Amino acid sequence: MLIATVIKQNINKAIVFSCLSLSSFTIASPAFAASLDLSNWDKSGDVVAVPNQATLTNAFADGTDDDVNYNVSGNDPDYISSLETFLGLDSGNLGLDATEGSAIKKAFNVLAGDVISFDYSFLTYDTSLSDRAFVTISNSVIPLTGNSSFSYTFATAGTYNVGIGVIDVIDNIGSSTLSLTNASVTNANPQPVPEPLTTLGSILAGGFGVMLKRKYIKKA
Repeated sequence: MLIATVIKQNINKAIVFSCLSLSSFTIASPAFAASLDLSNWDKSGDVVAVPNQATLTNAFADGTDDDVNYNVSGNDPDYISSLETFLGLDSGNLGLDATEGSAIKKAFNVLAGDVISFDYSFLTYDTSLSDRAFVTISNSVIPLTGNSSFSYTFATAGTYNVGIGVIDVIDNIGSSTLSLTNASVTNANPQPVPEPLTTLGSILAGGFGVMLKRKYIKKA
């Protein structure tokens, strides 16, 4: 009877040890960046977009605001009141000196720690007054300058309206272009995902336990 009890205890210990040792291979997935298709964002004004690139201007289609016509779509930029409505902003959020412009927007469901990012190039041909490029996150307006990369980390989970645009300031003479590439959303806090070895460990542990149990039955 004592021998049978010892064997039974060894079986239980073997099963537990096998499960714990092999299941320890469960690891957290690395941060995953999902590319954003810029072509399916909503558009307002002079915008041309393909999956990995978008170009926005504040140039009129007839080219009257520049010596060279920088318009890319054949659509005129929208007056600032229409553009702010399009972006879900309050009147004046883009500046009381803004006159017209173009933008794209999209709503995102995000988790805390998610990051939206893209590369951009902002070129202005307005030599007298400074046009502006920007990102809107809900009601916040974030300026873009020069050629660089932009990233924004969402502090809390929720649904956010993200907009990107370019506007004329004070006048409608002299245009600017904003080019976007490599847009993505990164989950910075992924949940642990079991690796295949976890499942394998469970199978091996079960098989080992069955084998020892058969030996125990024979000896008993």
